[in-house]
This record gives sequence, C-alpha cells and structure tokens, in this order.
Amino acid sequence: MSSDNAPSTSLDTALVFDAVDLVGRIGSHRRIERTVPAPAREAGGVAMQVPEGQDIAVEAELESVVEGIYVHGTVTAHLEGECSRCLDPVEQDITARLDELFMYPEKVKADEKEDTTLFEDDAVNLGPLSRDALAMDADERPLCREDCPGLCSQCGFRMEDDPDHQHDVIDDRFAALQGLFDETPDENPRTGEGA
Repeated sequence: MSSDNAPSTSLDTALVFDAVDLVGRIGSHRRIERTVPAPAREAGGVAMQVPEGQDIAVEAELESVVEGIYVHGTVTAHLEGECSRCLDPVEQDITARLDELFMYPEKVKADEKEDTTLFEDDAVNLGPLSRDALAMDADERPLCREDCPGLCSQCGFRMEDDPDHQHDVIDDRFAALQGLFDETPDENPRTGEGA
C-alpha cells in the first residue's frame, strides 16, 4: 500500500500514479491513497465545485488485467456552490465512485482510441477521472432547501424575506391606456379640467 501527500496546483499532475510495476503481471494489484489540495475553481464550470485548497482524497485499487490497468475506488471531497433559486451558499459532501480501464495503446483499435482512456507513460492519471466523477455526482441544480422560494423574477427580491412580494405587471400593448386610470373620475379626459 502506498500513501503520500502530493501538493500541486493541478489534479492532472497531482493524481498521477506510476503503475509500471503492474504492466504485464496479470492479476497483480496495488492499493493507492492520496490527498491533494484542490486547484483554483474553474470559471463557468459546474455549479458545485471543490474550493481551492480544500482536500480531494482518492483511495483506489490498481489491478493489472489483459487489456491494461483497471482502476476502481473512490474520490471524496467537500463541494460548495450557490442555491440555484436564491443564490445562498450551499455545501455538499461527496464520495464518488472511480471505475476505469486504462487500456494499453496496442490493445486499442485505431477507430476506438478517441473513446478510450489510454495507459500512457507507465502511469494512470486519476485527475480527469476524479474531476469528472465529482461533477457527475454533484447536484446539477443545488438547492439550499427543497421548498426554497427563490428570487423575484421582476426585481431579484429575496422571496424568503416576504412571501407576499409581488408586482402589478401591465402588458406593454396596454401601456398607453395606463394613464387613463390615473385620472380622477370628475376630470374631463380631453381637457384635464373638472366637469
């Protein structure tokens, strides 16, 4: 069993595990564990992300099989984001499943390489796999609570603060008529003078 902390700014370099000792030794396996700090959040990324510097923990088993190196295990992280209705902060703890076969390039047909994870440079890179697993298990539209009323669609007012908040919406086609209802009943609509 190998365990080490490898600080890095990129998951693609921090979660690379050497597996040369498993190549061609079908049935042999090795357990790996590593906790790394999360890189900076991606702008415009998924709704829930691991805050920069927070731990991302990977525990997995690397196993040599005929086609390549099979990886199975988990990635655990604490995610933060905003409620999709009211924009309040939301948190979520996730343990996502890792399950991937890193294929030996010589075992993959040319037309299948695009859809295959390749075993390259005698190592398995669990960075992209971990990032994708967390994104898949994270709430796509996180809520602070199931019955969150959200924000007013007209002005952005927080509906939680006043559930009766509303706006009188007038159809633009009738906007010219709006002034007629503002006059006092005894005024002449043509002159604006009293009757």
